Parts: sequence; C-alpha cells; structure tokens
Amino acid sequence: MQQSKDLGSPDGIAEALLSLSGSDLAKIPHSLLYTARSRVPKEQQNLISPYEHRAFAREATMENPLMALPIAAAVIPYQLYKAVDGKSRSTPSIDQVLQGFLGVGEGLVGAVKNTMR
Repeated sequence: MQQSKDLGSPDGIAEALLSLSGSDLAKIPHSLLYTARSRVPKEQQNLISPYEHRAFAREATMENPLMALPIAAAVIPYQLYKAVDGKSRSTPSIDQVLQGFLGVGEGLVGAVKNTMR
C-alpha cells in the first residue's frame, strides 16, 4: 500500500508538488501555488515559482484581457528587479519569464473562449 503524503507539513507539500510533472503544475490555480510556496522550504521555491507566475498571469489576464500588455511588459523587468533586490523567495530565471509569457497567452485564449460562450 502506498503511503500518502503529509500535506500538513512543508516537506509533505514540497514532496507532493515535486512529484507532479510540469504540465500538471501548470494547471494548478494561482491561489494554491501561492499558498504552497509559503509552506515549502527555500530550496524548493525555484521549482514551483515559474508555475505560480504562469498561473498569476493566466488568471489575471483571463479575468481582464486589458491586463495582458502590462503583465507581459512587466515579466522581464520583474526578473531584473529580483536579481538586484535579492530578497525574493526564488531566484530570477528564464523559466519564470517563459512561464509568465505562456500564462498571458493562456489567459487571452481563455478570455476569448469565455466571451464566445
């Protein structure tokens, strides 16, 4: 019998998230990823942060497509700010940039689909 992960502990949450594929992480809502990031060890932040950035961009853009341009424009400067500031939970990365842009694209597609319903 497979032992279930203790999702009440930071290590259990980190283990559960790390067992997911990138495509699975990309489907998790922003609020869950944001909460999970507050519970996982610092060493795991860089593995989760790109997907949290993607979810934020996707959901904000889907809710308000006019946010697509400002969010897309902020993706790279935000990573530069993180590099200079050095106080972020995760280190800046190309993966966060790419996931942010993917999230904006997904949000626009979702907004168009929602208006067609």
